Amino acid sequence: MARGLWEKIEWVREQPEHIRMRYVLGSLFVSMAFILGIWFLSLAESFQNIKQDVPTAALKGKELLPKEGVPSLSGLLEQAKPLGVDGQAEKTGQEYFNEQFQSGTQDAGEGIPNEQSTP
Repeated sequence: MARGLWEKIEWVREQPEHIRMRYVLGSLFVSMAFILGIWFLSLAESFQNIKQDVPTAALKGKELLPKEGVPSLSGLLEQAKPLGVDGQAEKTGQEYFNEQFQSGTQDAGEGIPNEQSTP
């Protein structure tokens, strides 16, 4: 079998270019048909898995919806509580910004390596 295949390859090599191109195109179409066939089979299997998973995902998604006691975003914005961290005094937005700005300007050299002399 293997010898017959090698003889066929040698025979094709001896043919004119237009004949060799026919063999190339033929082998291209056969290999692409094989690859597309495998892809279609795997695609059909993927759709079957998705079809089975969708109802359970929809039920899980209902659990993510807010319950009755959860405040809305507009309600939280209307309350406008000042910023605060546990254990610290409450601050307005402007005070918090100024504090962060001051601490950032004091650490301006942070992240810059010290100059070291090379030996």
